[in-house]
Amino acid sequence: MQLLEALTTYFRGERGIGMALVPVGFALLALAFYLWRTQSGGFMWGLVAPLVVLGLAGAAGGAGLVIRTDAQVAELTAQHAEDPAAMASAEAERMEKVNANWPRLKIVWLVLAAAAFTLLFVVKKDWAMGLGLALLLTSTLGMWIDVFAERRAEPYTQALERARQDP
Repeated sequence: MQLLEALTTYFRGERGIGMALVPVGFALLALAFYLWRTQSGGFMWGLVAPLVVLGLAGAAGGAGLVIRTDAQVAELTAQHAEDPAAMASAEAERMEKVNANWPRLKIVWLVLAAAAFTLLFVVKKDWAMGLGLALLLTSTLGMWIDVFAERRAEPYTQALERARQDP
């Protein structure tokens, strides 16, 4: 796969996840509003508060990802036109850091899932049931996003390495 093709494919996926996160964020906010209106007590607050945070993060983070991605692609394409080897080298270094985070992020999502199950099955409080459900949703969404992002990053990183070794 040529470098520019790999770059385009990788960042198309980044932009796509950003575009998907915006409506997911708004859906989570709508769900939080619905739960606020239909539930009560600790269960409601245990669910609603994290859903609002997650919804705002999804909507804002998704929009930021879309905006940043277009500028990043334009900058990388311009750098590639000027000096393909330098662009590949710098971007490969950046992607090494990105790729180093995948195992850590998976551990974070695993720990959140474990905390969710602990709250759901061990703590016998309404707020814990709500918070456990919210943490389970958060860890599941995070794992889905990051597993797919890691899969997108692999061929892009390989193309960068090939370009760096064979300018």
